[in-house]
Amino acid sequence: MSRKRKEKRAKSKGAGMGIKLKMLLGILPFVLASLVIMAAVMVLNSRSIIHEQTQSEMEAMLDANINDTDAKLESVRITARALARNVGASYKLTDIKTYAKIFEDTISDNELISGSGVWFEPNVYDPDQKYYGPYWYKDGDDFVEDWEYSNADYDYFSQEYYTDTTSMSAGEASITDPYYDEASGTIMASCSAPIYDGGTYIGCITCDMTLDIIEESMSGITVGETGAIMMTASDGTYIYSPNDPDAAASGLKITEDPSGIAEAGAQMMSSESGITSFTGGGKECNLYYATIPEVNWKLALVMPLDEINAPVRHMTMISLIICVIAIIICVIVIFVQASGIAKAMQQVRKFAKDLAGGDFTVDKIAINRKDEIGQMSDSLNEMYENNSDVIRNISIGSGKVNSSSNQLDEVADSLSTQFANIQNSMVRVNDAMTNTGAATEQVSASANEVNASVMRLAEETEKTAEEVEKIQARAAEIVKNSKQSSDNAIAIANQRGRELKEASEKAKVVEEIGTLADSIADIASQINLLSLNASIEAARAGEHGKGFAVVASEINNLAMETKEAVDKIQETINAIQEAFTSLDESSGQLLAFVQETVTPDYDNFIEIGKQYGEDAQSFGRMSEQVAEMVEYIKESMDQVNAAVASIAESATETASSSSEVTETVNEVSDMVDDVSTMAEEQKTVSDDLSNIVSQFTLSDQE
Repeated sequence: MSRKRKEKRAKSKGAGMGIKLKMLLGILPFVLASLVIMAAVMVLNSRSIIHEQTQSEMEAMLDANINDTDAKLESVRITARALARNVGASYKLTDIKTYAKIFEDTISDNELISGSGVWFEPNVYDPDQKYYGPYWYKDGDDFVEDWEYSNADYDYFSQEYYTDTTSMSAGEASITDPYYDEASGTIMASCSAPIYDGGTYIGCITCDMTLDIIEESMSGITVGETGAIMMTASDGTYIYSPNDPDAAASGLKITEDPSGIAEAGAQMMSSESGITSFTGGGKECNLYYATIPEVNWKLALVMPLDEINAPVRHMTMISLIICVIAIIICVIVIFVQASGIAKAMQQVRKFAKDLAGGDFTVDKIAINRKDEIGQMSDSLNEMYENNSDVIRNISIGSGKVNSSSNQLDEVADSLSTQFANIQNSMVRVNDAMTNTGAATEQVSASANEVNASVMRLAEETEKTAEEVEKIQARAAEIVKNSKQSSDNAIAIANQRGRELKEASEKAKVVEEIGTLADSIADIASQINLLSLNASIEAARAGEHGKGFAVVASEINNLAMETKEAVDKIQETINAIQEAFTSLDESSGQLLAFVQETVTPDYDNFIEIGKQYGEDAQSFGRMSEQVAEMVEYIKESMDQVNAAVASIAESATETASSSSEVTETVNEVSDMVDDVSTMAEEQKTVSDDLSNIVSQFTLSDQE
């Protein structure tokens, strides 16, 4: 294929897609995908964070309102329990007028309480009346005492608030589910507490309360922009619903609400707290709920999902705008970078095309870049300079090679004749050196046998010396360890003697503890007498001394327990003293054994170790003398062996060298013949190189 057809084909291939478009199509999709993934991850994370934050805020709002409502209800329960304790302790001595004043003050002090009554068991307060239940309530600025419920028609004994208290213990109180009072037009609830005289049930206290204050506080709560708060009784009946003010008056239950919340309401009523969702009024909403303690009323917050997800939508829009801006910037940056690269690549392509055409007169590429294109330009410039020099040198050298080839042919013929004479002389030298090498090998073998025997004797002597050193080291270690063990045994015996003496001194503290225990026993006896006197005085005081009698009884029990504890302490002290005595005797025997038996044995062992070391030193001196004699023999044999080996090596090297010289002469003779042939071939190659170099256009520089 001709050069013009190749260039035309390359142009047609390159015209399909430029580097700018390739970079845009290659980089932009990855950038776009990365931005989309980043935006999606950010939106999903934001959605999760916003939902979690909203749930946290809703739960905090629920807790705050539940705590506020529970505090208000607890104040009513506390009031009812206080009235029950007061009546139970004073009903035998207090008239109704006094109770009227107490109950009226109670109603005035608590804004939740609208009325309160006391309901006695049959014939308890008045032996002549079965139904005795005065009720006080506030009418404007005045208080009214109402007796219309103290009759058989109403029969308060069968009412829920009364029957509930019969199963309660003293100090308890309960609040009924709210109900709609048609007379007042408000939602009400009743708190009741039992009245006990000692352990006998004598009636109950009721405190009726209106929930207007709770409703007002809830109506002032804002849940986001469009959210709502609601409250239901334990059976699901609405107490407060901002979307349906008549729901409480009609007794509507959340589980029957036709607005779409019924299913979510059923889930709310089946658990203490949580979150659920429903669709009502064409909107999907989240329902956050929790339970008010003791009364099991439900407080719920409704928040539309549109409002919760509004920040997510806003963030999504911002993310899309940022992605579009980033893509535009990316396109501009890629286009600018690709333009610079394309321009540099055009220069490189033109320069490479000129070189491929054999034109070495062009200027070098002038591209000032530090990237891969700049490095490629530098490489092309370097190749341009190197190839120019090579082609120029080939042109100059081809003429010189032609003339030297003729001279080389003449020299080869002369060398061939001279190498034939050298080859005959080297054959005779090789035969003489072979005979000398055989005799030298026999002498060397005998010397090696003597040297091997001396080496074995030297090795055995060295092993003996090493064993002697080990024996001396072990003997020294035995003496050292025995001395150290003896010193340690004596030190331990002395230390244990001092510790035993100190322990005997400390044991005297046990005797002091026994003295203290006796003192405590005397004090317990005096406390017992005091508690007995206190019990007698409490009995004399009658009803007012019951509490003091209980305290005296507890003090008496404490004194008895103290006496029992002191007895156990004294028994423990006796056991400790016996243990100290036994320990003292055993330790004395152990110290005597160490001083009289162990220490002399250690001294004998040390003397034996020293004698063991002296014997090893004597044996070591004898081994050193043998080693010196072996070393002398070894050195003499090494000298003999070295001399024989040197002679053998020289003979072998001479024979080997003569053989190698002979082979080399033969090879050189053959090579001389080849040189003559190569000289003729070289002339032919020189002519071919001249023809090739003539195709390149070179500058006039040297």
